[in-house]
Amino acid sequence: MSAPAIPPLPPPHTRVGVGGVLLRDGRALVNRAVYRSRFTIPSGYVEAGESLGEALRREFEEETGIVPRVGRLLLARHKVVVEAESDVYFAFAVERVSGEPEARPPEIAEVREVPLAEVRTADWISELSRLAIGIAAAPDEGWPRSSWKGGEVPGLAVEAYHPLSRV
Repeated sequence: MSAPAIPPLPPPHTRVGVGGVLLRDGRALVNRAVYRSRFTIPSGYVEAGESLGEALRREFEEETGIVPRVGRLLLARHKVVVEAESDVYFAFAVERVSGEPEARPPEIAEVREVPLAEVRTADWISELSRLAIGIAAAPDEGWPRSSWKGGEVPGLAVEAYHPLSRV
């Protein structure tokens, strides 16, 4: 007797994004895309057939002119956009291999290296990017612990955002 068939799931759409935190001389690299009002760490979506590292290296170079070496995972974030659409994002620490930061048109309008002390209170940098930069700048004590929504959860730095009607 064979096991019962598992019914198919509806086809969700999940985007997978990556971002990189480059720290250098007490500063963090951020950029602003032409379609955004806030600065973020260099980031973008993974294309078909790419690994997370390959996508991050491509996006970083396309946006800033810097060729990076991908380091440790800093955080992961999952967001439910609508019922059939999700966005999963991974931020990594990166090191500069070559290149100097410059805005790369047509997508990127500005690139800045911001002092770490300023990053903490800079509301012109996205909250998620400030979180990733803060984790990268802290001493490496292993996987970060999240205090979001009711206490520490070992090994978890993931936030899920759901429409209020579903909470």
